[in-house]
Amino acid sequence: MSEDIIRMKGEDIQLQAHAKDWKDALALAARPLIERGDIDEGYITSMVEAVEKLGPYIVIAPGLALGHARPNESVHAPCIAIATLDEPVEFGSKDNDPVDIVVVLAAVDDNAHIALLQKMVLFLNEEGAFEKLRAARTRQEAQDIADAINKEA
Repeated sequence: MSEDIIRMKGEDIQLQAHAKDWKDALALAARPLIERGDIDEGYITSMVEAVEKLGPYIVIAPGLALGHARPNESVHAPCIAIATLDEPVEFGSKDNDPVDIVVVLAAVDDNAHIALLQKMVLFLNEEGAFEKLRAARTRQEAQDIADAINKEA
């Protein structure tokens, strides 16, 4: 899969957004992808159902939820979106709650899923990545984060 196929845009990052609970946080983070037509509402349902069935496995680090579901017909293009929250929400993770950074990954197939995960993991493993996300307040800072994610993988 070509790196150019999966490009994150600055507008895919929402800063200091408000979510009432974990389900709302997933829907909120996915909103730019729905508005652009990369996914439809069914993908949000799939993410929520996965957490309800498997537990809060998507909360992979302190304060970080990596929302995703199996590739399905609700995904029209591989994509990533991020929302930082003004107030953290509980996902039910004993070790990593509360969550204030929600990433949504959506893939059309397993190869795209792996490529998206690789991009995000490489970015998040950079020193200061979590702090940069939590401190971002401007559109330019969001674009800088998207650019950093795009350079990965």
